[in-house]
Amino acid sequence: MAQRKIKPAEVVNLYSLPSDLPDDATLALMKTQDMEVIRMILPKEKDVTEHSVDGQISVQCLEGKTEFYVEGEKHVLTSGDWLYLSRNQAHSLSAIRDSILLITILFVNKSDEEE
Repeated sequence: MAQRKIKPAEVVNLYSLPSDLPDDATLALMKTQDMEVIRMILPKEKDVTEHSVDGQISVQCLEGKTEFYVEGEKHVLTSGDWLYLSRNQAHSLSAIRDSILLITILFVNKSDEEE
């Protein structure tokens, strides 16, 4: 069964989602060919192995504490902190405390790159 996505102009509280959306799991709120927005739940001690994404990424820590490793450098995100990653930049993360992250990915249109 496919997860329900947020509709355009639908107001959503990222701390308490509508009852038909899971509040304890990572959730792709919306996805188009240009962007994707994800609310990621990381329980304490959860690790996400090194990976990269074919898009520019912004990560906002809504709640908790997470270590973000980018090119061998550790960055600690706590509530209210924001981090930007360039396209295909390798990164990994580890939750120090239960965390909620808001991740926005902007995908590069190949025709836009040529301009």
